[in-house]
Amino acid sequence: MGGTRRSWAALAAVLAAVALVGVAGDVARPGVAARSVEADALRSARLSGEPVPIPELTSETAEYAALPNGDMRVTISAGVVRVRRNAGWVPVDLTLVRAPDGSVAPVAHPGGLRIAGARPAGTHELAAVGVGARRVAMSWTGVLPEPVLSGNRATYVDAVPGADLVVEATQIGFQQLLVVKERAAVGRLVRVRLPVTGPGVASSVREAGGSVSLKDAAGSLVATVPAPAMWDAGSPARTAPIRTTVDTVAGGAALTLTPDLAWLRDPATTFPVTLDPTVNPLSTTFDTYVREGVTVDRSDQPDLQVGLLATAPPTIARSFLSWDTSMLAGRQINSATISFWNYWSHTCAPQGWEIWTTGVANADTRFTNQPEWRFKEATSTATRGFDSGCDDAWATIDGTSFFQRAATAGGTRGYMGIRAADESDANGFKQFRSRNGPSTAEVPKAVVTYNAWPTVTARATDPATACATGPQRPLVNTLTPQLKATVSDDDGTAMSVTFEWWAVDGAAPIGSATVTGVASGATAATAVPAGAFLDGGSYRWRVRASDGVSGSAVWSSFCELTVYVIAPPVEGCVAGVDSDYNGDGVRDLAIADPRAAVDAEADAGLVRVVDGGTGAVRTITADGPAAGDRFGHALSTFDVNRDGCADLAVGAPYRDVNGVADAGAVWLLLGAPGGLDTGPASLLWHQDVGAVAGAVEAGDWFGFSVAAGHTAAGEAYLVIGVPGEDIGTTADAGMVNYLRGAVNVGIDQEETGATDVSEVDDRFGYSVSGSVYHFAAGRPGEGIGATGFAGAASIYGHDLLAGKPRLVADLTATAPAANDTFGKSVSLAGYRPAGAPADELHSLLVSGVPGRDAPGYRDAGAVERFHVTATTVERLGTLADPAEGAYFGERVLAHTTTSGAVMVAVGAPGRDSTANDAGRIGLFSGTAASPGMTPIGRGAGLPGDAAASELLGLVLGSSTGSLYVASPYGDPVVYALAWTDLAAGTVIPERLWRPGADGIPADEVAFGAAVS
Repeated sequence: MGGTRRSWAALAAVLAAVALVGVAGDVARPGVAARSVEADALRSARLSGEPVPIPELTSETAEYAALPNGDMRVTISAGVVRVRRNAGWVPVDLTLVRAPDGSVAPVAHPGGLRIAGARPAGTHELAAVGVGARRVAMSWTGVLPEPVLSGNRATYVDAVPGADLVVEATQIGFQQLLVVKERAAVGRLVRVRLPVTGPGVASSVREAGGSVSLKDAAGSLVATVPAPAMWDAGSPARTAPIRTTVDTVAGGAALTLTPDLAWLRDPATTFPVTLDPTVNPLSTTFDTYVREGVTVDRSDQPDLQVGLLATAPPTIARSFLSWDTSMLAGRQINSATISFWNYWSHTCAPQGWEIWTTGVANADTRFTNQPEWRFKEATSTATRGFDSGCDDAWATIDGTSFFQRAATAGGTRGYMGIRAADESDANGFKQFRSRNGPSTAEVPKAVVTYNAWPTVTARATDPATACATGPQRPLVNTLTPQLKATVSDDDGTAMSVTFEWWAVDGAAPIGSATVTGVASGATAATAVPAGAFLDGGSYRWRVRASDGVSGSAVWSSFCELTVYVIAPPVEGCVAGVDSDYNGDGVRDLAIADPRAAVDAEADAGLVRVVDGGTGAVRTITADGPAAGDRFGHALSTFDVNRDGCADLAVGAPYRDVNGVADAGAVWLLLGAPGGLDTGPASLLWHQDVGAVAGAVEAGDWFGFSVAAGHTAAGEAYLVIGVPGEDIGTTADAGMVNYLRGAVNVGIDQEETGATDVSEVDDRFGYSVSGSVYHFAAGRPGEGIGATGFAGAASIYGHDLLAGKPRLVADLTATAPAANDTFGKSVSLAGYRPAGAPADELHSLLVSGVPGRDAPGYRDAGAVERFHVTATTVERLGTLADPAEGAYFGERVLAHTTTSGAVMVAVGAPGRDSTANDAGRIGLFSGTAASPGMTPIGRGAGLPGDAAASELLGLVLGSSTGSLYVASPYGDPVVYALAWTDLAAGTVIPERLWRPGADGIPADEVAFGAAVS
């Protein structure tokens, strides 16, 4: 205190904090040591009679030592106080310095904080913290002048004329504030927009109290934005709320603040005025204070308040902390001393204050909704921070009871409340430094001694990897890795070793296994069972050893790994939207021209990839393009390795393989930050590659159709149609190949439960489609009795029966007739009928019957709909739009909108209008009993005049946001129509792509013959 009395209000801050979710760099905790360092340290301590530090166990918040009496001692900080630097640790140092590139960064920051330097007009990242999947950034629109640096504070003077923008480095992230210096600047701050983006921010939810919850792609809470406020420089300060709206932007959310202009212009308002948009991230630790009458979050403040504050009227304050107690779970606590830096008190006279075990506090905690005060653990009268007679210093309290209760509970957090012993006496008011204080030397801390138990001295996997987390987590080329742990017990007792494995962001373990009778110094091992890990998934695992003594088993910290079978994930992808091949958070588009000549090879085929962010166009061709390949005949997009960069399956069904004509092949083009086919090498599949079922035969047409997606569990799958496959001596019976993780099987019509057999010209696999719950394959050549080419389809679940996907049903048309070609096009969409439980499996299957005759019309066509569950299929009825030779149902597409509704687009390429075979599309509700039709075509929403043989409706594609309609055989163009517009009955293209424009070459042959 330096002899100078301070007002409690002097620390009121205006900030917006962004920090890492969790604390990275947890090298080890008791229970894990590189070479039995804990046991070695205990032996050394006994021999030397002195405490022996264990640097190998040091983390950002804890330091360990072995004591001569056999106990362990840990010093726990309530916030991050050190960071890893090369092979050692350095104290957190928030002093800002300029980097060579002009940006600004603290000397040593736990989250790798980076703050912008001077920037020209435009939208820029103002500050960003974290790396990889944990990176979160706040942006600013406008010129950023060169910041003025002072300690941990960067000030952009007059970033808005008359207002300073300020960024401060904090112990856990950064703080942002906007200080309006003069009334004349008010008109320039009608609205303030602050995007918050990053892999950890995917959606936002406005809560009842006006706060906003930011969530990740899995729906888990990442951070909260309390209802923003502003206050002036008066004494006492005048405050007012700030109206805030939130909208979704690429890679996150944007907060738009609309200050109350009348309040700002009120003569009673004293300038400067501070605007307080606050973002409170989740963290492994937490603290806050609550006070009567304070209705905003205080978890970002540098102080903790307790006691009766002499306001008018007086108000009671209390504080809450959470301590990381994972290293103490199950331990016997011998002693614990908790220290709070007491920098303001009302008096030097000893005044009582208490610590309690409470329920969980969070950013929504206020005085009116405090967690339960469960057990009073200790009382102290230590009082500092009034004047030189009791200058600023540590105020301590006995924490043995508190930490023992937390250790016995076995959880990872101990939740503490602090309050004055007498809340009616203003002399008892105190301020302690919080974890957000200006110096790590003043962060609350606890020194705890506890008994040492069996330890895990080493961890490993097979295939071999090192223990790492976050962006450094290793890649393992198996879905069933073996987990290993070497254990030690100073008493030499045989131990039980338990392993647990979790999803990286999971709230509970996926599975566990225990190995018994493990001798001290031995290694226990267990294999993750098949089906527990999914291709491309990231997981964490931990282990503990028990010698049978109650409380002896302590979980290690987590190791992480990413498993894959098909392709390794790529670093640097943001994720968040579908069809994003370069992982920049913006949807891209693949447009095929399978008839294009490549290197003078006619019909070799190519794919144009349009970058959704920049508009740049890249061209991708087959390796060694050959005449007649028709590379791009079929396309399907998915994220095979779940890295956030979408991947593209490309069929070339007429590719010759090893000299065998028209055997067919499929390329899997892997996404990367540079775009498709710029990172890992593309994969080539045909029926002589690896485990792909079937043998290369002439006319197989492997890749004639492809359908890719993800199961309900998030695992990627790919279905490949091989309609020309001969089954035994049965020519062109057809088959499909199904790939999902380690599953790679061929399926024909005669799988378990099938009602049909393979027959000549069935062409099973001519069409394929999939949803999160099912996949389907059509065989339009199927004969029903003596009725030729009536057609049929089969639908399967993603679960396995006898090693292959389980058949749900074989389907045929209602009243099948010759040349109906039911199943020539099929499409599936997952959906949930009204009233159905969320965990039930439901899909809508749509099958075209393009050859169906209608009264008075040949080949008019029709579409049949089916409701599919895990075991049943229900017909929902037939859709038709009769016209001579329309071939309604030649292409079908079912799509589940973001609202959960299913829309069905049906192509009728032979439909005449003012020109023969101009074609059109009909749009329906997929589930309505008698849906109306919205036509899409020339003169019906699409610009231009009808042209003969344009065959509109022959090519349909979709993404989350758009329906794609292509015209490869007329005026070559691809249209994007927003699903939201179509749902409202509006048919207006939101965008189009045309050869000869926007970087797309003009020499196209069948531009848009496939779109994904």
